[in-house]
Order: sequence, then C-alpha cells, then structure tokens
Amino acid sequence: MELFGRTFDAQQVAGLVFLLMALVYWGFVLRGQLRERREDKRRKAQMSGERPTRKGPSHGGPWG
Repeated sequence: MELFGRTFDAQQVAGLVFLLMALVYWGFVLRGQLRERREDKRRKAQMSGERPTRKGPSHGGPWG
C-alpha cells in the first residue's frame, strides 16, 4: 500500500487500522459517559423538584 508517496507493509497497515479502531472505540466510550452524566443531572433535577429561582443578581464571591 502506498500513501503520500510512502510504502507501507502489512504490519504498518495493521497498526494504523488498530489505531483507528481504538480511536473510534474511545469516541463511543466518551459519548456514553457524556450521555450518562447528562441523564444523572436531569434525574437529580427531577428528584429535587423545581429549580430554585434566583432572588436577585448574584455578585459572586464569599462577600457577595
């Protein structure tokens, strides 16, 4: 196989294929973790009832 003017043997092609497969697998795992985190936040918000409304502008910091 030749790519960008460089010849790759079978071992190098297999290495590239496995590297790409690992990258795809990592993407699926990351997507699952993000989905799970989003569902946990939604579930916690439903369990606590309505979200508290702010009573005024928040200035932040410990001295408010």
